[in-house]
Amino acid sequence: MERLIKMVRPQTQSESKSHPLTNWHSEMDNLFESFFRPVRQSASGAWLPAMNISESENAYQIDLELPGLNAEDVNVELHDGKLTISGERKAEEQSEDRRYHRVEHVYGKFERVLKLGTPVDEENVTASFKNGVLMVSIPKSEHAKPRKIEVTPS
Repeated sequence: MERLIKMVRPQTQSESKSHPLTNWHSEMDNLFESFFRPVRQSASGAWLPAMNISESENAYQIDLELPGLNAEDVNVELHDGKLTISGERKAEEQSEDRRYHRVEHVYGKFERVLKLGTPVDEENVTASFKNGVLMVSIPKSEHAKPRKIEVTPS
């Protein structure tokens, strides 16, 4: 959560503004604030929705947080071992009689591409959308599932 009021530690009498660690401390504060900022953007400035990737014995599960979108705003494609999830969150019309002090909602197009390193069952991939979360289930192919090999005495 981003703080609206920056916390500043009180300076003791023994510290001075010219102390070499004072600037370093401020720079570290700025670094950590930007690192933990909830909005994720790519180097080009495009929106990158938060994503969780998990795996079970039988499938991979990809969940993307897409608040404010509907199922028809999202595209999911699987081709040549790459899963591509894309879409767009359209900007809301801003009222001319309202003055905005801060706008943190991110709008625009997004695209997440995942290269799947193991064989998957492309025919049985499913995607569902509920409460602003896209859930993609990708079953593993039989060749990718672990199997127990019995060791016999010789």
